[in-house]
Amino acid sequence: MQRKSRTNARRQFLTTAIGMAATSGFTLRSGEAYGEIANSTVTAADALEKLQAGNQRCINGSSVHGHDLNDWRERFLSIQKPFATVLGCSDSRVPPELLFDQGYDALFVVRVAGNVAAPDVIASVQYAIEHLDNKLIVVLGHQNCGAVTAALEPPSQTRSEPPELRDLLDHIRPAIASVDPALSPAGRLAAAVEANARASASKLRQAPYVKRILGTGEVKIVSAVYQLDSGRIKFLK
Repeated sequence: MQRKSRTNARRQFLTTAIGMAATSGFTLRSGEAYGEIANSTVTAADALEKLQAGNQRCINGSSVHGHDLNDWRERFLSIQKPFATVLGCSDSRVPPELLFDQGYDALFVVRVAGNVAAPDVIASVQYAIEHLDNKLIVVLGHQNCGAVTAALEPPSQTRSEPPELRDLLDHIRPAIASVDPALSPAGRLAAAVEANARASASKLRQAPYVKRILGTGEVKIVSAVYQLDSGRIKFLK
């Protein structure tokens, strides 16, 4: 009942904000900016389908979001309504908005080296679920991740790194401890990247608030890996 009350309050705020936007001198055009304004109706399955279709456009070289809207600043002053959340790595080669071919206001993106689910990251995801009504959370690792590569080294090899960076690597190491050391270096890194993405998704699922919301069946958390060599995003089972 309390959850329903908060949802109704957010919708009331949303209605008010749209009204403010409509009187502030710019027009909302169909399919642009606020095309996903009623994102409470975008299910996890719908959101996943949109992301997969966008990644295919990116691979095909047929992206439709140029990110060059002249009036985008005005149009997003009052509100944001992304339809999905992506926890990704800070690596400059893996911007989720481009990989999924999405425009302004489409994705709520949290980026940190190694896509680790540290407490502040979990809080950001909770915000997206509770206040932005996001139903799909994607944890996106990527091929040849530098943070995972460093975490595969024994702690003695990274002793000279700053303490904060060592702490980040310590977040990753438990997730990749079971990776078969007999694999080739490339195979071991690929397995570690997948294991790390799955582990971050698992950490999100175990956070008390997120775990409770997942129990409703409306919200879904999935893990995926972006392949630098092909551009394809592989969603993990």
